[in-house]
Amino acid sequence: MVTTLSLALVQKAKGRRRHVLEAGPRFAPEPPPKDGDMVITGGPKQLARRKVPRWAPDGGSDPLVADRGRGGELDVISEEVYPGDGRCYRVVYDLGIGIRKEPNIGAKRTGEDLLPGECFEIKKEIRRAGRRYFELLDGRGWVFDWTEVDGERVELVELAAQLYTVAFPDGVNGIAWSSDATMRFSTVNGFTNEVEATNLAQAGIRTGDVLVMIDQDPVVGMPFGQVLERIWATAGRQPGSGYFYKVTTETPYGIGIRDEPDINGPRTGEDLIRGAVFEVDEMVEVEDDITYLHLADQRGWVFDNSAKEPDNPCVINLAEIEPGCTLTMWRGEVDELAKTIGLRFKQDGNEGQPFTLTVLEEGEPIQRVPCAPGSNLRKTLLANGFQVYQDLRSVFNCNAQQLCGTCVLDVMEGDDNLTVRSVNEAAVMSANPPSFRLCCNIDVYGDITVRLRPRGVKYGGGTS
Repeated sequence: MVTTLSLALVQKAKGRRRHVLEAGPRFAPEPPPKDGDMVITGGPKQLARRKVPRWAPDGGSDPLVADRGRGGELDVISEEVYPGDGRCYRVVYDLGIGIRKEPNIGAKRTGEDLLPGECFEIKKEIRRAGRRYFELLDGRGWVFDWTEVDGERVELVELAAQLYTVAFPDGVNGIAWSSDATMRFSTVNGFTNEVEATNLAQAGIRTGDVLVMIDQDPVVGMPFGQVLERIWATAGRQPGSGYFYKVTTETPYGIGIRDEPDINGPRTGEDLIRGAVFEVDEMVEVEDDITYLHLADQRGWVFDNSAKEPDNPCVINLAEIEPGCTLTMWRGEVDELAKTIGLRFKQDGNEGQPFTLTVLEEGEPIQRVPCAPGSNLRKTLLANGFQVYQDLRSVFNCNAQQLCGTCVLDVMEGDDNLTVRSVNEAAVMSANPPSFRLCCNIDVYGDITVRLRPRGVKYGGGTS
């Protein structure tokens, strides 16, 4: 039984009590960033390279490399070993690099090569006799950092990126976040003040770093609004003043949404994955048993098992969360991040072919325009000459900063091909039909049909 909320008792039957939860006005959890953002500089300078013949895999020694570092006693004495710490390297040698079975330039090859431009993450680094040997994280073997060609040193690799983890004992604060145009990647845009900038820089965070995971939950490819909700939850902050919960299941698959407040009731086919933040507008309590929570976006019911399993709850009220988390960050190009972690987006399967955006306007013929996979809906509409705003809002709007909440359209077909709505968007659009969306929040992953400037819109404000 929830005891921390003052709720109106509406129904009591068969051992159940039903409450209706009313939310007050929303608020903006994160202050705007200030000047003084720090910028990441590029990687090491690439040295000049010459093409030379490759030698056969699994051979003995390489006649093109110097005789230093071949595993003598002095090498062992001077050897230093370092953990990989999430570092990723890129092959810059035109002919690639042969993978070896041991950390030694004279070691036999495995028969596999790293191709030019290929990025790889290392598990361990050994420094010996002026060379660095990298153990590949995927277990395929070892490579080293430079060779000698015609008496000149030639670099084989350069630092491409780094995957690192930072702990936040009090939750994430002090970072201003932004997203790329496709809403795939959430990045550090700056810091809220100079003190936070100094502290976070000392922790290793830089402007431009990409957020990969919160604790053990990946957020790459997740809509930006949902990522912000998870970030705020790490410090116990809510995306609004209603009643919000977070999914805390041990497995990443989360909990299924049901049609009715019954654990054996039929499922809707949708799930709330681990880490998801959701708003509740109604609650059904069964004494000493499961509590059922109705989703404010009207998708159905989920349950709270904390009364039966206090040590393993499937959800937790944000007001009761203990602050703290770890963030796993990426320093490097986002395309290389996707390749490194094997990430594939829905729109990538379209092989670059555009989708069809069908546009309906009152008094105008039906128009169809191409829409690139993963592109922002508002940007696409404006680029094709459509007006998404009503009346004077075409002049007085926030220019896609998610502050005004006036870029409303009606999604007639293809809602499944769009970015899912965040808790914030659901809250500000709650007085409107479910098909009404804010197009600055939407990315397109399939064919859709929209109606511009629908009538009867009730504006609820921005989502930032």
